[in-house]
Amino acid sequence: MNGIAGTLLGLLQSVSHIGEMLAASVDVRVRELRDGVRAEVRRIAASLALSILAATCGFAALVFAAVAILIAAWSTHPVLAAALIAVGFALVATLAILLIRDNTR
Repeated sequence: MNGIAGTLLGLLQSVSHIGEMLAASVDVRVRELRDGVRAEVRRIAASLALSILAATCGFAALVFAAVAILIAAWSTHPVLAAALIAVGFALVATLAILLIRDNTR
């Protein structure tokens, strides 16, 4: 195969080789992206689980503190103790709202 047919065959082989190299390069990039996404999903899942645990423990501590204040001050100033606990919960809720607002902007 000399002449035009040989030249066209060589050109087609070169184009085929370039296509194979491009496909291999894309395959490697897709694998790297998939591995990166998996690692990020694992990191986010772990962060979410730890955040839920921290929120649960924090809420339990807040409730126990409120009960301790009620027990300590109930005999002398029951209304003041209840009001202070309500203000404390309102401050915690306001702080949480401000933090959520700041993180979502």
